[in-house]
Amino acid sequence: MTKIETSQFTNILDKFNIKKGSNIYVGVDMIILVKLLNPKSRNLRLIADLFLKFLLSSVGKSGTVVIPVFNLDCVSKKEFDQKNSPGQSGMFGNLLLKKYYKHRTKHPMYSFLVFGNKSLKYMSINNKNATGKNSLWKNFNDDNFELITFGHHYVRSLTHVHYLENLVNISYRLNKTFQVNYTDVDRKKFTANYSFFARKLDICEFSSITKNCDRIFFKHNIAKFEYQNGLICFKLNLKKASNLILKSFNKNSNNLVSYIKIGKEHKNKTILSGDDGTTFNLEKKYILKKNIIYKF
Repeated sequence: MTKIETSQFTNILDKFNIKKGSNIYVGVDMIILVKLLNPKSRNLRLIADLFLKFLLSSVGKSGTVVIPVFNLDCVSKKEFDQKNSPGQSGMFGNLLLKKYYKHRTKHPMYSFLVFGNKSLKYMSINNKNATGKNSLWKNFNDDNFELITFGHHYVRSLTHVHYLENLVNISYRLNKTFQVNYTDVDRKKFTANYSFFARKLDICEFSSITKNCDRIFFKHNIAKFEYQNGLICFKLNLKKASNLILKSFNKNSNNLVSYIKIGKEHKNKTILSGDDGTTFNLEKKYILKKNIIYKF
């Protein structure tokens, strides 16, 4: 039987105070994961499954593990199959989807694989707005979830910020309705309307937290990071982060969350993005703080 070496990951979760009863939203860099778990098998689906079992054992029966399996193509293709539509938010969730599709939540755009104590509750939620006030994102705040990322900065997994933008109806986004031909896990077919909080295409190229927001999160211990033997990991408390950002929104401030204007991709240096190198540089900075030489 294939085994994986999880002691390093156990140590990191201990430092993040993840224990029995914790609720965690997980982002995983699968390439780094395979390298560090050192499995005898190179069956990626099996490795992902073993790591999921490790996470579930870490939080116990009273805890919950949530993994994103977003499918953005459902908007343009106007189709979504809860069993077969692939996840587009990382290899880890997509590898688990074939075996655990019955654990997938319902919204076609922002769906999750959910395991543990809250799983039945979350799978029963039939929110129509991807990031609306009755969406799963609200539950992640109410149930005090920690965002845990293995191998990358937490901002690369921080879709949660769009839920906060939606709550205050931020000016550079708007709710957009789309229709899909839906096939559920029981193979029942129907047509339904859903919505998401889309960018205003003539205004907003991209929105995210700012570098200052990241600094404040660490200053107030809302965010933490660990680096061990080639693995960088981050923890962010979603409820505390949300409260801080919402206070900023209520003051009409763009100090913590802002956006890049159309045609100005390289002129807003305050934004953190997972795609333009800003988070890569931050990861390197955090590692150097610990006086560790990190070989990229």
